[in-house]
Amino acid sequence: MNSSTGNAAGLKCRLIDTLPRGSRPGLLVILNHGFGAPGDDLVDFGPWLIDSSAQIAAHCRFVFPEAPGDLAPFGMPGGRAWWPINMAQLAEINQTRDFEQLTTLQPEGMVAASRQLADAVSALQLAAGLDDTRTVLGGFSQGAMVSTDAVLRHRICPRLLALFSGTLLCSDEWSSLAADHPGCRVFQSHGRQDPLLPLEPAIQLSQLLSESGFSVEFSDFFGPHTIPLPVLERLAGLLDELLQDQ
Repeated sequence: MNSSTGNAAGLKCRLIDTLPRGSRPGLLVILNHGFGAPGDDLVDFGPWLIDSSAQIAAHCRFVFPEAPGDLAPFGMPGGRAWWPINMAQLAEINQTRDFEQLTTLQPEGMVAASRQLADAVSALQLAAGLDDTRTVLGGFSQGAMVSTDAVLRHRICPRLLALFSGTLLCSDEWSSLAADHPGCRVFQSHGRQDPLLPLEPAIQLSQLLSESGFSVEFSDFFGPHTIPLPVLERLAGLLDELLQDQ
């Protein structure tokens, strides 16, 4: 197992693969962690996915960027964020079920984080000698949101957009951007008992993307704000499919 740390557009990135040194991967898989998590929160997915399939092991390079925001000054040592979250506002939205407050929100700092992630994707692709057609981009929670915005706002066309427990934000703008996007394949999952980001806005995101020509596979599951094993197994299956189609 090869494990290294690098920098892409100012983002610390952890890279994992089992490829021979100096070889080019067949697929670049970039997964972004959520709010409050450490930068290595999703790193264990790399070895798990590699062990799940000989084809994935032979062709995939996994990259786990660390969000630029340090939450230590806010009492969360080691925690990172793509942008600040007003947790009191989110709790109020969940209590009142007024989801329009969430789905119309453009969080301060989101556009800058999206730009930095898009630049990082370009730098990682250049280093690997790959383009959008051999890139999977996605993440969990806030990492799914920043991935969605980067794809729509910067017209990234990944082979797969993987959204785990994300949600719909700035709905009017995302709708306009999605309508002007050539579309891509999307795998989206969400827990029906998610106490942080309710299921309904996630379904609205799925519908928005579908109506704009994206090919969306939506998987809801019995559970909270998480990535359960069946979802991870489905991701492994999708990576195998993408590699077979190359």
